[in-house]
Amino acid sequence: MVASGVFTTANLTSYCSVDDVLALLRAYDTSAWGAEEDLVAEIGALLGPTKSAIDGAAGRDFMLHADATVTLDGSGTRVLLLAPLGLTPVVRVGWVRVGGAELADDEWLFYPEEAAIVLAASAGYGSRFPEGSQNVEVRLDWGYEATPADVMAAQAKLAAAELIGKCSGEGGGVEAVSLGDYTVRYGGAGRFAYTIRRLVSEANEVVARYRRIDFCAI
Repeated sequence: MVASGVFTTANLTSYCSVDDVLALLRAYDTSAWGAEEDLVAEIGALLGPTKSAIDGAAGRDFMLHADATVTLDGSGTRVLLLAPLGLTPVVRVGWVRVGGAELADDEWLFYPEEAAIVLAASAGYGSRFPEGSQNVEVRLDWGYEATPADVMAAQAKLAAAELIGKCSGEGGGVEAVSLGDYTVRYGGAGRFAYTIRRLVSEANEVVARYRRIDFCAI
């Protein structure tokens, strides 16, 4: 699959906010970790890396890709499935071209729940998309107009786990938990060991629900 297009820039830096992370930290006594402005600065520095960690582990991002053009292999059937390519959710399909020729609007149907494009039974074009390499083009909007709440929470938990380990003095510990390639180190016998493991584990559970194995990054 080849894809091009533009995407919204509102969430380029982070899915969660500094306040989302601070809300998680209110359950703990952070008075010995420095002034609140220092914590805010520490959290701000973590937002970029933890967003990248979420995207990397999920194999996708959680932004809206508007007016993207994707080039697909013809399926040899009436159906083109977009979900296996990681193009979900599909918000809108603008047009479909086969071999460079655009199909009429009444020759295809779009099923958003299945992320599928299906040739209409009455289509004058034919009964199936011809098999081929990169011979079908689709213009579509896909992705998230608003970041899913559980993804925002997952990033906040990952950032909170990192900050707790660092500010509590457990960040240089010999044990570690990971979300994809992102690793949080802590002291296995430390006061916050269970908390750090739980936060990263819960973030992992969220990411696993969205993971796209066959996603091809734009």
